[in-house]
Amino acid sequence: LSVTSKIHSTANFIEILGLEGVTWQNLKGAHGYRDRLYYDCISIHYNGAENMGIWLELTGQGCRVFETLGNGNYEEIFALVQDNPREMNITRLDVAADDLDGLLDIDQLCKDTRANEFVSRFQDWQVIEGSKGSSVTHGSMSSDVFLRIYDKARERGFNDGRHWIRCEIQLRRERAQKFAFLRGSIGQDFAGVLLNYLRYIDPDVTDSFRWRWPLKGYWQNFIGVAARISLYEKPGMDYNLCNLEDFVYKQCGNAIDTLIKIKGYAKFAGDLRQRGTAQNPKYQRLLDDHYGRMKKTV
Repeated sequence: LSVTSKIHSTANFIEILGLEGVTWQNLKGAHGYRDRLYYDCISIHYNGAENMGIWLELTGQGCRVFETLGNGNYEEIFALVQDNPREMNITRLDVAADDLDGLLDIDQLCKDTRANEFVSRFQDWQVIEGSKGSSVTHGSMSSDVFLRIYDKARERGFNDGRHWIRCEIQLRRERAQKFAFLRGSIGQDFAGVLLNYLRYIDPDVTDSFRWRWPLKGYWQNFIGVAARISLYEKPGMDYNLCNLEDFVYKQCGNAIDTLIKIKGYAKFAGDLRQRGTAQNPKYQRLLDDHYGRMKKTV
């Protein structure tokens, strides 16, 4: 994950990450930034040109550190970017799904790719074979969307027979931001984007439109599982009172205020109680936590 900001300081980003309690190193920056703070694959670059702001860079390992030692709150970062479109940008976002259950066979994927038994939004594709296993890529590394499927177990040097195939979507600039702002679960969003860009298919000689050809069984199974994958887990409660207040006051505040002025508070409150929609589990957990603390206080 890479994010730039013109309104935050290095201290702000450390607080946003929830990593105030670790020791940051002062190192040389990159890509025009003279300095950076570094901790375990997380870099905060600063002291660039006047209009460059601050650059937060988390490698894949840095994301694991953020989830384990920080607050792991990606939604907060995404919301900050969405609320400050002129001052903040997501410049890169990599999202991956790991197959640990034998759904994908990398040799079969290489074979089907060479046989052109797929449809794709990309012109470029490549099958790569080497000492660290085989991989299939679709698109260009320099483009805004790039797909890579590879044998992660072989890449890591595991020789214990484990199955670990990774399917990774690398997103840059506007494509990265659009993914971050989607409203489904990350697993559902991943599956939807993957289906839009790449499908492995069984030939159907009765239909000239290849995008209508049926998905290969292994691809259908992988997409089905991917739709239910949570690609990260945040430690602790995933919603708090601050999140709720930000949503109600900042996103719904004007609409609520207008409705109260039109109907009056009593009518508004009565209609709200009779709204007839089921309680969202995250709000119920927040209520349970609130009442639990009140009982302890009493």
